[in-house]
Amino acid sequence: MRIPTLILSAVCLVAAVFGGAAIAAKSDSCAHCHGTDGNSSSGLYPSLAGQTKEYLYRQIMAFKEGKRKNSMMSPSVGILSEQDVKDLAEYFSGQNMMRSGSFKPDPALVEKGKKVVEEAQCAACHQPGYKGLNEFPRIARQKHTYVIKQLKDYRDGARTNDDGVMSATVKSLTDEQIEAVGHYLASL
Repeated sequence: MRIPTLILSAVCLVAAVFGGAAIAAKSDSCAHCHGTDGNSSSGLYPSLAGQTKEYLYRQIMAFKEGKRKNSMMSPSVGILSEQDVKDLAEYFSGQNMMRSGSFKPDPALVEKGKKVVEEAQCAACHQPGYKGLNEFPRIARQKHTYVIKQLKDYRDGARTNDDGVMSATVKSLTDEQIEAVGHYLASL
């Protein structure tokens, strides 16, 4: 009985190692913009590390299906199978999001941003600590420039793949408030 158990354990270990390597290899095409471990070095691109796998899956599929448009993302994900998308979501959700060393949040704007997100009740969906849950993304430590662009896109109607939830939440925010939110979330 011990030998079959050892063989089964060895097969599972080999499958896990090669499966993990295959998923990491799939993520190589994402590395240029999002970093090898999902930590983007540019504020133009979001960090994917530590993001919820449900959110990642939904967003990649939205790009793939044309519900969300981006001249770089849409063609990049067009070749992915649904299993590839699930694998990538699983891979990046398991990585650790690192704090960006290049952006230094302004303490006064951090305080203003904190008040804005509290008044908007962002934690109701994004959870306390803004670490996300299920289809609601992690927004803590997200890239400042990326957060600002996304909030303005929601506010201005350029991003609409959220069933109107975010656009309704941010429709009255000024550019200054959005800037402050970007500083606050990047500081977490």
